[in-house]
Amino acid sequence: MRKLSAVLILMLVAGSSYAAKADKIYLGGGLGFNSISGIDFSDGLGFQIFGGYDLPVKMGKGKLSLEVGYMDSGDMEVAKLPAILGGATIEGKATGLWGNAVYSLPLQDKMNFIARAGLDIGDDDGLMIGAGLGFKINHKIEIRGEYVIRDTIDSLQINMVMRM
Repeated sequence: MRKLSAVLILMLVAGSSYAAKADKIYLGGGLGFNSISGIDFSDGLGFQIFGGYDLPVKMGKGKLSLEVGYMDSGDMEVAKLPAILGGATIEGKATGLWGNAVYSLPLQDKMNFIARAGLDIGDDDGLMIGAGLGFKINHKIEIRGEYVIRDTIDSLQINMVMRM
């Protein structure tokens, strides 16, 4: 809970610091179909929330943003004991804060390619990378589909992003 509070405070501070540039701030969240690396995506249905800021940096036709967020993997099946040992299922869960640099490259009028790299500082500490596509519903709302890899957990995510 302290970690979630820290993210929310960071987002509020960032939001008040850049109030004059509110069009560069966005908030988002969605669902993640999570698994332990190498196991199928039926393992855990979790969620993520995040905030971002578009940096005044152009990289060709693309743009660079910074995002901070919180992820909860949901309960994941880690192992199933053999029937001779009772056949019980051992479950696990990961939560934590993360920070990423996100590169967005327009592919068409309403579609972008998204790439991310950064750090997860929660239960799954370490590097975090991902890629996906974003579809702009209008100038304020975007739907993203991404595949994100952390040290232990892989996620197939669907997120909604809302620009301020």
